Amino acid sequence: MNVSREKVLQKMEQEIASARRAAPEEAERHIYAIKSMCDLLMGMETAAPASKAAPAPAVMAPQVQQPVQTVGQAERISTGDGSNGDSIFDF
Repeated sequence: MNVSREKVLQKMEQEIASARRAAPEEAERHIYAIKSMCDLLMGMETAAPASKAAPAPAVMAPQVQQPVQTVGQAERISTGDGSNGDSIFDF
C-alpha cells in the first residue's frame, strides 16, 4: 500500500492541531502519532534511493569455535561427617 508524502504531512498537521487542543495526558498520544509519521516519512525517503540500487549481499565472517575445556575434580573431597561431598545440598 503506497501512501503519498502529502497525505502523511496532512495527517501530521491534523495530529499537531489535535495535540495543541488536547489535555496533557492525551497530547502525548498525539505526539507519539506524529513521531511515528516522521519515522514513516524518513523511511520513505531512505527507501526510495535504496530501491534503485542493487542491495549488497551481506557477508558474515566465519565463526571460529573455541575448544571447550572441562575442569574436573581430580580426587574426592573428604568430609569428616560422612557425607560424600558431591551434592550442593551437603552441609
